[in-house]
Amino acid sequence: MKKVTVVKFGGSLTKNKDAQKKFIRELAGLSKKENIILVHGGGPEINMLLEKLSIESKFVNGLRYTDEKTLEVVEMALSGKVNKMLAAELIRNGVSAVGISAKDGSTAVCSVMKKLGFVGNPVKINKKLLEVLMKNGFLPVVSSVGIDKNANAVNVNADSLATAIAVAFKAEKLVFLTDVPGVLDLAKKTIKEIKIKNIDGLIKTNVITGGMIPKINGCKSAVLKGVKNVFIIDGASGIKKMKGTVIKK
Repeated sequence: MKKVTVVKFGGSLTKNKDAQKKFIRELAGLSKKENIILVHGGGPEINMLLEKLSIESKFVNGLRYTDEKTLEVVEMALSGKVNKMLAAELIRNGVSAVGISAKDGSTAVCSVMKKLGFVGNPVKINKKLLEVLMKNGFLPVVSSVGIDKNANAVNVNADSLATAIAVAFKAEKLVFLTDVPGVLDLAKKTIKEIKIKNIDGLIKTNVITGGMIPKINGCKSAVLKGVKNVFIIDGASGIKKMKGTVIKK
């Protein structure tokens, strides 16, 4: 099987239709040369649907609490709307895309984070369904809804899901599409390459701060577990040029 690239879709692309079209077009071209697994969340769509249904969002330490009603909306928004939209757009660009959730084929079995309700963290990735699809020429588009050990649906952070899948496949590339052009230095210029041995120093010297800290630590963990290269790139500039930062050994 060709080398695997895992791409996490999100950030500015969920709202920027032109950038979205460009990304899909470039991803279609890329899929001719390598196996792609596209993982996505969809926070804006979830928020929009919750608002329409007059369901109030609850947060615990800044993280969404997912009760039964919210979980229903999460599945509708992610597996029903965003997933099928992405699959259809890829098909329109000549790709044999298949939309699934991480529930299907028990792809992501998760431990439940009870403080957050029906929210899971991937503990086991079953590769079989994804392998069957890729070996037969399909591009899997995976929504970030997994299952617990009793096969109940759980809401999963899309970054965590993409990382877990990339680690399971020892992926050549794990690509995070974000709203920023990679990791920035103190002069606000993009750092093109970061070796994992330098990450702690960059955090200590406040080069890497805030929400970028968990993301960069996740990248470090992925590289240590066998992913060759992790990219944090500006989603709006597309996936062909990869404008951003690469994290590697």
